[in-house]
Amino acid sequence: MSQFHHEWLSLREPLDAASRAPGIAETLNRVRPDRPIQITDLATGTGANCRYLSQVLGDRQAWRLIDRDQALLDAIPVRMSEWAAECGATVRQSGKQLIISGRGFECRTHSVQRDLAADLATVDFPADALVSGSALLDLVSESWLRALAKRCLSVRAPVLFALTYDGRMDLEPREPEDDRVRELVNRHQMTDKGFGAALGPAAGHRGKQIFEDLGYRVECERSDWHIEPSDRGLQEALLAGWLTAACEIAPEETPALRNWLERRRTHLASGRSELMVGHIDMLGWIPG
Repeated sequence: MSQFHHEWLSLREPLDAASRAPGIAETLNRVRPDRPIQITDLATGTGANCRYLSQVLGDRQAWRLIDRDQALLDAIPVRMSEWAAECGATVRQSGKQLIISGRGFECRTHSVQRDLAADLATVDFPADALVSGSALLDLVSESWLRALAKRCLSVRAPVLFALTYDGRMDLEPREPEDDRVRELVNRHQMTDKGFGAALGPAAGHRGKQIFEDLGYRVECERSDWHIEPSDRGLQEALLAGWLTAACEIAPEETPALRNWLERRRTHLASGRSELMVGHIDMLGWIPG
């Protein structure tokens, strides 16, 4: 499972970075705490959120990268070194920390293995430190998100949750089963992903309400994926994942759904397949 996750995270990272809402990053730099900034990154994977935000935030940063999968955490030094080479930064290890120095920023990271579903109460949230996560909120339950929001409020932490799936899909060329697949996938998104019944496509809306009810000011912007025909590896992985999810919800429809996938693969092979997947970026902070 870790190897699958690692490959999937690598496939999606460039598209994630290209899709994120620029207005959210601009607002974050206006409302964030004074420098140096501390960031607690939840369900960090291999640290993609750090790689994106470190250049956006600039200056000195201290990151705590939290994930339950030790194999993904173990991959962080290699992924950081690869990324640093691409953007002209340097990486060195100091004890358990990575120190990444680039143009306009210095980023110190420390990885922490923690099961967020079971052990949220044991995660340390420093006062005023940014709490971040990417592709996370649609996987968690409402009760878990409320508990997280209360923890964030208790230390007046600003929050930034990027790339939350919101249930929208658009596939070109169209096939008759596309709407049915979207319906089944969205139902699957609301099944238990380890945190209880997941919010799924409702996560962006409910997350905004939950934080606003606690006194946060919240801004949301779309961060949709627009996947071109040239992104064949990503499209193939995404379509196969949709098929698996749809068949789990409606196993009696498996033959028709497999036929749908074969037709979509034909479009992909001919260079005509384009996909849009809806996402939302959400930034919240305590006014004043």
